[in-house]
Amino acid sequence: MTRTKKIGRFFSSMAASRLGRRGPIHLSHLVTTRCDCGCPTCIWRDNRAEELNTEEIEALYREAGEAGFVANALWGGEPLLRGDLEDLCHASRGAGMITTVITNGYHLPERAEDLAPAIDSLIVSIDYPDSARHDAFRGKAGIFDRALAGIRAVRGANPSPKVIVNCLLHRGNEGDMGAMAELARSLGASLYVCPAHEGAMPETGASNRDSLARPEGLREAARELLALKRTHRINNSRTYLRRFLLEGEAYNCSAPFVFLTVGAEGDVTNCLRKGNPYGNLRESGLSEILERWDREEVVRGARGCHSCINPNVVDTSYTWGLRPEPLLNALALFFSR
Repeated sequence: MTRTKKIGRFFSSMAASRLGRRGPIHLSHLVTTRCDCGCPTCIWRDNRAEELNTEEIEALYREAGEAGFVANALWGGEPLLRGDLEDLCHASRGAGMITTVITNGYHLPERAEDLAPAIDSLIVSIDYPDSARHDAFRGKAGIFDRALAGIRAVRGANPSPKVIVNCLLHRGNEGDMGAMAELARSLGASLYVCPAHEGAMPETGASNRDSLARPEGLREAARELLALKRTHRINNSRTYLRRFLLEGEAYNCSAPFVFLTVGAEGDVTNCLRKGNPYGNLRESGLSEILERWDREEVVRGARGCHSCINPNVVDTSYTWGLRPEPLLNALALFFSR
């Protein structure tokens, strides 16, 4: 299936979801929660989880494709800690899903040649425009240089995948948006800025609150990103930056209509059912679990909810609600390299 056909299928499926003719269309799959970094903002790392094996995940992707899912993001944790990641990506694309890998980039140089043909998009998390601060924040010496080398290696192996630099916005980098945009441009990538969300670290239960961006820091970054959108490829919509971050406008959450999350150990859930998953893939197939997805429950749960600050949630909600600028921004993101 060509890239244009995949994109058309994505937006036609979103329209069907909006009109109530189907359920979620996008898998968000934590293929592992293992990670070899120590970011102080992380609320995902859990090196104790018993993750699904290759065969279980391949079965999930086959069922997802048959159920009409059109996109799949493989993340973690650090997905490149799985030796079978390339096989999983091929299985995801083979099921007809637009396939994205989100990585810290440390292991990317060695895996680029095999990974590049297996994906549609690559998102590499880089939080500072220089190695000293980024390596210190991630608790991993050399990760900045290896992430950049990995991006270039992917580009060299296959120029087709879209490459995005994901900058986690936190208290230490609020004033670095201009330098981050320049870094992304030097790599032939776009920049996506995601404010760190408050939560507890699974392994310790400790709060990450002290690492979060200050309210004025969020506004400072939003103002700079709005200006940068005139000259750089910034993936966040202007509506998100201006209306949400700068002005604090509430939004109507539609993310549960679009995303279905699969945890490392096989729990199938969404943001409305934390601690109460629809089911587990080790006990039931995806098709059986999807029968428990109740649209009316999602309508009730999402009504009035606007607690997430993640632009993935907010901009998806804007797009699902047909707000013109975020919709055009999403189209531009899909069609740009």
